[in-house]
Amino acid sequence: MANTNPVIGVVLLARHGDRAGFYQNPNTYAASKTSITPLGEQQLYRVGNMLRTIYADPSSDRAIQGLSNSTLNAAQINSTADGGGEGGVIFDSAVALWQGFYPPNATVSSETLADGTNVTSPLNGYQTLQINTVLPADDVDFESWVNCGTWTNRTNEFYNSTVFLAKTAESAPFLKSLQTAGLVGGRNVSLVNAYNLYDFINVQRIHNATYSALLDANGPDTLNAMRALADFHEYGSFTDSTDSGIGNIAGRTFLPRVLASFDQFANGTEVKIAHYQMSYKPFLSIFNMTDMSATGFAGATAIVDYGSVATFELRKSMTNSTGFDVRFGFRNGSFDGTIPFDFTYYPLFGSSSVDIPLASFETQLASSIIPNTTAWCHACSNTLNSGCATVALADKYEKLFQQSSSESHFSPVGAGFIGFAVTAVLGALILLLLARLGWVSFGSRQQRNRDLYLLRQGGPAKNVAGEDAGSVASSHF
Repeated sequence: MANTNPVIGVVLLARHGDRAGFYQNPNTYAASKTSITPLGEQQLYRVGNMLRTIYADPSSDRAIQGLSNSTLNAAQINSTADGGGEGGVIFDSAVALWQGFYPPNATVSSETLADGTNVTSPLNGYQTLQINTVLPADDVDFESWVNCGTWTNRTNEFYNSTVFLAKTAESAPFLKSLQTAGLVGGRNVSLVNAYNLYDFINVQRIHNATYSALLDANGPDTLNAMRALADFHEYGSFTDSTDSGIGNIAGRTFLPRVLASFDQFANGTEVKIAHYQMSYKPFLSIFNMTDMSATGFAGATAIVDYGSVATFELRKSMTNSTGFDVRFGFRNGSFDGTIPFDFTYYPLFGSSSVDIPLASFETQLASSIIPNTTAWCHACSNTLNSGCATVALADKYEKLFQQSSSESHFSPVGAGFIGFAVTAVLGALILLLLARLGWVSFGSRQQRNRDLYLLRQGGPAKNVAGEDAGSVASSHF
């Protein structure tokens, strides 16, 4: 029987909305900048509006216990957007989603000044929510494939695999026909470039009437055939045969955020919704790691559409007085006004029930997740980026200490004193390095305001000189 207890918190994963043209390197996935479109903003606005009817409407059977309905209580929402690959598109999508979830409210977004003048926030009471932005250089959780040599090598191995080469031969005539028909210009029509070809066709189809007519004239199945090749390409790049495989890196680094959010809900903190705005890539890994294909979910091997949303709902267990249950739902694509917006719920990890005990959920993922930057540096064999230089330095000194200990003739007590001294020196070196990078500072609270990088929600932080100090997330070691 499905758990009928009230929802106490939800984790929302949402893909960004429609955007302009975009290119990503098929080997490293280094991405070009792009921009959101009015259509993309509308898509996420509608998503937010419909999420409100599910989770904030008191009459809903899934209303989150204690969540404010029409008045934004910022302490109840933890919203984070990927600030990497696609530039501001993902952040702008997050803004649009929350505009829909908490629309303008002139009653609460106004004040009376000392002279009696009543002032209302712009747009008839616009409610603003601070949104964290995460850059790959600061935190690897959202785009963990960036600067991951192990993943890049594995992707190149996929391109040289028997299955990929067979698909290359099979698809070559079709891809060549796209060029002949003038649908892709002079772009590389190899299967390796499948995602970029699909993205170009899809963007032009939506925004270019002349191109759309040309595409239709080429046959009704052209877009679907190209989409199928892009799905094949991306599924092969962002999944793996084992949960702990490097192909699943997008999910392995992101899922710890989901688990941390569950801990917040279970411990009774004020946070009710943890929202993460992202690209399509983590969805593929997460679907694979949670065995979504076993449920017959057709989208488990495909790129999710613009505005797609996944939800992890947490409820108190009906059978264990101290336990909690997780329920997973997914909606592919944004609300278009033609059919009711709602989630379809699926069992996880091959279970027969849509509700899985939180303890089981955590156990299933424990051996495969990458919980911190140190583990990511090791998994990706990175000694330079995202704090890995510090990790490499620590590894070097630890190795030297272990080597010295194994070769020394000191007594255990003497070795212990030496170990303490080496550890103290190593710790001091690391702290000094972090201080030079601006990640830590020493002194009074007033002095700490001079940190090079300020942890701030919303957009880029400002240092004391008023210059952009960059976006900083909680990178952890």
